[in-house]
Amino acid sequence: MRSFLLKNKSPIVKWGLIPDGVMYQGKIPEGYNLAISPTPGIIIVDVDVDIEKNKNGFENIPHNLLKELETTFDYSTKRGGKHYWLKYTGTKHLGNKTSNKSIDLRTEKGYVVYWHTEPIENCLGRIKETSEQLNEWIEGLFCYKVK
Repeated sequence: MRSFLLKNKSPIVKWGLIPDGVMYQGKIPEGYNLAISPTPGIIIVDVDVDIEKNKNGFENIPHNLLKELETTFDYSTKRGGKHYWLKYTGTKHLGNKTSNKSIDLRTEKGYVVYWHTEPIENCLGRIKETSEQLNEWIEGLFCYKVK
């Protein structure tokens, strides 16, 4: 896992060069946001909500899977969506991808804005493993298709 600052939604450093385990330290300056790129094996399901564009990713998550997502570490985003942090237990290669369902996936190849108030290091123990059923759903949306 690594963290770094964003200004106007853009990294202020070449974040891919930051070694795993290096975390931003200190107060977040005014006008900046903290971004976190997860460690391999950790994924973030990013559910988007945009009332103005009539988008609500929660409508595209089966009820039983939403209940499972609600058991893991999560926090609300600026527009009312959520970031669900999970330990991926599946075996398929997942892409750091968007979907047409207002749900995105972030892997170690991407990052999210960290909106939570507690340091991520204090929250790692609350990240749950994915079930087989959740794996199948995530893989259906974000697995790379071999042509």
